[in-house]
Amino acid sequence: MIAAYFFNHWQIPMYFEKKRYFTFGISMILVIFLLVVLFRLMGYFYLDRFCTSGPYPLLSFVDFPLYMFTFHIPALTMYFFKSNREQEQERAKNLQLQKDKIETELKYLKSQLNPHFLFNTFNNLYAYVLNQSPKAPDMILQLSDILDYILYKSQSPRVPLFKEVEVIEHYIALEQIKYGDRLRVIFDKNGDYQHLEISPLILLSIIENAFKHGVRSQIEKPSIHIRLERIEDGIQFQVHNKKVTTLATDYHEKDNPNIGLSNILRQLELIYPKKYTLEIDESEANYNLNLILKIY
Repeated sequence: MIAAYFFNHWQIPMYFEKKRYFTFGISMILVIFLLVVLFRLMGYFYLDRFCTSGPYPLLSFVDFPLYMFTFHIPALTMYFFKSNREQEQERAKNLQLQKDKIETELKYLKSQLNPHFLFNTFNNLYAYVLNQSPKAPDMILQLSDILDYILYKSQSPRVPLFKEVEVIEHYIALEQIKYGDRLRVIFDKNGDYQHLEISPLILLSIIENAFKHGVRSQIEKPSIHIRLERIEDGIQFQVHNKKVTTLATDYHEKDNPNIGLSNILRQLELIYPKKYTLEIDESEANYNLNLILKIY
């Protein structure tokens, strides 16, 4: 016990961990010497009566190495146990910090859904309410579902895939009201995906990015073709934009043309590392995005 106390609470923290190896060695020799002397004194006074080969010697350096190992094997065992426990606690702490960092970053990325969409929708809704348009109630319900999904349901690590699809359909419907016949959107859904779950807002962010860069600045008739298909171990999500000439470019789009795509890529890297393939094929006339996501 004395050896273990000195070793774990004095010699290791004061000398060994501070890389004072020479002092550590000297302290080990002194402690072992004192312990051997203490042990031999106990034997000298209490075991002498049992010695048949003569008086019990006060000092015997022949047995010194034996005593050294005998005293410090329990001390070393305690040290390795204590070190292993501290390392496990440190690893758990680092994992928790990393998890908290990732969660914080994901919350920030998820909050980046373009606020212009909300502002434009509210402006359109205000105009429809003033004109008592029959479209106003549907717009309110669709916008309410989108906000509920973004603000509350998206805080969960996984959501049913069909809920993400429903929100995308609401998003498209609101944009369709805004642009009318000028905008053509096709959304094909193939396969059984009702029981699949996905990290929220990834697909919606792709659609939002498609509208942001493929529709809002265009003066000709734009079109977006979206295709969701169930595959063996996940889904395939494709978005096709027909690119047309623009008269003007939004200031933020001009300075940060790929900020939306970078956001999506970062989310995929954090949530689905090595479980996704994202291909982008861009030409002068078309923009194609193809995402294969392994959900299982």
